[in-house]
Parts: sequence; C-alpha cells; structure tokens
Amino acid sequence: MKALSIAAPGNAEYRELAQPTPAADEVLMRVRYVGYCGSDLTTYRGLNPLVSYPRIPGHEVSGVVSAVGAGVGPGIRPGMAALVIPYTSCGACPSCRAGRANCCVSNQTLGVQRDGALAEWLVAPAAKVIVAPALGLRALAMVEPLTIG
Repeated sequence: MKALSIAAPGNAEYRELAQPTPAADEVLMRVRYVGYCGSDLTTYRGLNPLVSYPRIPGHEVSGVVSAVGAGVGPGIRPGMAALVIPYTSCGACPSCRAGRANCCVSNQTLGVQRDGALAEWLVAPAAKVIVAPALGLRALAMVEPLTIG
C-alpha cells in the first residue's frame, strides 16, 4: 500500500508498505478521506515533541470497512462506512475517568504516537471504529475536528 510518511521534519515522502491485516479485535478499513490539520503540520515542521520519526500523519479519517478480525461483533461488517476515534486510552487514569481520553497518560493518537491514516489502508481497534450509514464519507472525516475543542 502507499502511505505518505514524514521521514524527518520537513521531509515527506511516499512509501510502499505491506497492507496490514486485522488482529482478532481489529478492523481493516480502506481509507477514503483524511483531514490534514494543524497538528499534522506541526509534525511536518518538527514542532510536536510527542512525535517520533518516521511517522504517517492523519487522525481525521473515514473509510469503508474491508475486513474484521474474528473477535469483532456483528455491528461492524465489510462494506460499512466508518470513522475512527484516533485516541487509544487506558480507561483507568484520572483523565480517562473524567471523560478526557485524549489526555490519557497512555494515549497513543493516530499520526502522533502511532502511524496515522494518510495511507491506503488502516487497521484500528474495533472499539474505536464507529459505523454511521446515514453520513457520507466526507462528513464522517469531519466528525473528529467538529467534536474537539
């Protein structure tokens, strides 16, 4: 698969990577829309101290479910339009208990601490995938930026 990778600050390049496969509790999505926001720009400029390089940016994403792991429930199936909540969290720290998973001490945000969505394919934990058949893919990619702040 093709992915846009920031190899080092100020140095972006296309890379050819193996297509990921979902683990038992994961979903494989064909990426369709990705926002490129200010935090992605600070990653490119080398101004985000949380980023290590190389890094694939992108956390505002929508796509179509292509495959699901064996442990994924029936609510997520291939062909469904979906978005990904970009934050992973522990669920137990004070930030998580206060409903601020993006501030979790163990947070791993797409495009920041782990590779993001500026690629043809993305694997995400099923618990972070939201299917929304009533919204188009372009609108789904805008859910994350419209729900922060």
